[in-house]
Amino acid sequence: MPGQLAKEHATWCRLNECLAGLLATVEGERIVALRADTENVTGRHGTCGLCTASAGAAQDPRRLLRPRKRVNGRLEEVSWEVAINEIGARLKEIRKQSGPRAIGLYAGAPVGLDSRGLARTIATTLGLGTPNLYSPLASRGGPWLRAVELVVGHAAALQRDVGRAHYVILLGANQEADGWGPLQGGRNLGADLAFSRKTKGTKVIAVDPRKTPLAAGADLHLPIRPGTELFFVLGMIDAILKNDWRDTQYTNDYCTPLGPLKEALAAWPVETCAAICGIPATDIGGVALKFSRAAMAVCAPGNQALQSEHGTLTAWALLVLHALTANLLRPGGLFDNKGVIDVHPLAKQLPTDAAPRTRVGDYPLLLLQAPSALLADEILTPGEGQVRALVSLYGDPARELPGGPRLREALGALDLLVAVDLADTDTTELAHWVLPATHPWEREDLHLHDTSILPWRFSQHTAALVPPPGEARDLADILRDLFKKVGPTLRGGEFGAHLRVLGSFVATADLAKWEARLLDTSGVVSMAELEEAPHGWFSGEVDRATWRLTTASGRFELLPAPIAAALARVVAPSAPAGLDRWLLTSAARDAALRPFDRPVGLDPAAIDPGVTLHPASGFAEGARVRIRTTSGAVEATVHLDATLREDVVDLPAGHVVDAMALLPTDRLDPLTGTPAANGLPCVVEPL
Repeated sequence: MPGQLAKEHATWCRLNECLAGLLATVEGERIVALRADTENVTGRHGTCGLCTASAGAAQDPRRLLRPRKRVNGRLEEVSWEVAINEIGARLKEIRKQSGPRAIGLYAGAPVGLDSRGLARTIATTLGLGTPNLYSPLASRGGPWLRAVELVVGHAAALQRDVGRAHYVILLGANQEADGWGPLQGGRNLGADLAFSRKTKGTKVIAVDPRKTPLAAGADLHLPIRPGTELFFVLGMIDAILKNDWRDTQYTNDYCTPLGPLKEALAAWPVETCAAICGIPATDIGGVALKFSRAAMAVCAPGNQALQSEHGTLTAWALLVLHALTANLLRPGGLFDNKGVIDVHPLAKQLPTDAAPRTRVGDYPLLLLQAPSALLADEILTPGEGQVRALVSLYGDPARELPGGPRLREALGALDLLVAVDLADTDTTELAHWVLPATHPWEREDLHLHDTSILPWRFSQHTAALVPPPGEARDLADILRDLFKKVGPTLRGGEFGAHLRVLGSFVATADLAKWEARLLDTSGVVSMAELEEAPHGWFSGEVDRATWRLTTASGRFELLPAPIAAALARVVAPSAPAGLDRWLLTSAARDAALRPFDRPVGLDPAAIDPGVTLHPASGFAEGARVRIRTTSGAVEATVHLDATLREDVVDLPAGHVVDAMALLPTDRLDPLTGTPAANGLPCVVEPL
């Protein structure tokens, strides 16, 4: 209310992997300002653009305020009691008729930034006995985690020590805009890299189809063809092996024999790889030489580098590159962070090779999560286990996933579609039920599961800054109440009884109490200590020399069997007749995960990047064109950029144009189900 005394509260950004420490100025029930908390180690390098823009989220007129049920084609407001009872009864009925697999959950990216919401989501899935938890993991951190699991032995989110390295390769994407790669959160590495360049002359190589500001300031910019990052790294490895630039002692002591690796890579000499990438072989060889000779070197992949049908192979090749040059599990290279709560022993208990597999495509679940690109096929493919009900959590699968009209057709064919979200989306337009959820500023939270992607021994607790508007509720509470109505799967399901029992317990437990117990037994920090540290608990930087090699052989597995099989099937990319350009959809333009994260009142068309082409494309600025792949076509407005590769069509997803409609659902990474978001052949046609 006007005239109330303003108070300042310490918190952090939970809108994306920024995770920056913030100070929120609150007057009554309104946030009036958000700024970087320089007393918080995560806030010293500033914040992302979403932080300040989100201050008025509670008063945003786009917010969903009450539960709604579709009646005669229209959504009508109902009470929470009615919503929970009727949704629970319908889920229970569908499970009884068709089994646990008939139920699916879709966890949007914001779920991964909500410690209690994430725990409740996974627990609900286990308790229901369904393997159908679809998430963005396969499209972002999944390839990295799977490759690390195969090479190192456990699915650790190995961090890139950009600030200490003497030689840095930035592989794909504008890391400044896209968070410095998958599972690499909590700070702006640009400042660390700038300091390193100034004090020790660190060399930076940017490998990107676009000459972003970051690439323009690099020592060398190599304009790679999108989707070919795997071949760039294979070319580097070939040059290192043929010229014997490897670290002999390190590879002899810690790696499996090189013979099988050399044999498997014989088909990919640097000259062949260079032709595929559109980069001179001499440049790739020169970068490989300097990388191998640097005291400490790291190749930091952006999200873009792994968002292709070769995403896991690219991640594997990067691990091999670091192993050959003694930069794996080393300071200045790739390092392993245990975090305040070490989640890696838990991940070790959920090996991908022993996980349930998807009905369509036969993909193993990665950390209990299924590839979201399979969703349309799982709904539309008849047979036992066909998905009939979907609960979408903080996501917009109708807009976020490959498939375009076919995906929306699939969602419309469901017997039950429930959307839990902040605002209306393309998915709520199809939903039978819409439930209003809280914004991050409106919930209590704790740095817990995400401490392993921070470069410090750090954690923080935050209370809710403001109350939620209307009847919006926390995701963890919504799922708890739904699970109580549906009940656990007592027999059957895709998980063992021990996991079903554990899931059923966590699905209804008091998570705040168990968080406190977990911290108190960690031996690192207690909840009481966190509550006495408003700017976060900090005990220095992570030990970058942590050595955890957990493979059965006790060595880095340079050519695990699943990798060897996938590598044997790789062919050089080619384009059908008439498709003469290469599509790029994942090059970020802003940090927003979805339209609601952008300021209220902002016309999406005002910031729509349209499609970016090189001036040599033959199209004029502002022209309307059609972009077509073998999977679909969309229309967009042309913008010209002379720093873009001439053969690239840059159409970023998440804006006005539905770039996802161009992506196929049958060209997926064979190891993780990552869709081919980059490198698809396409054509641009005048309208």
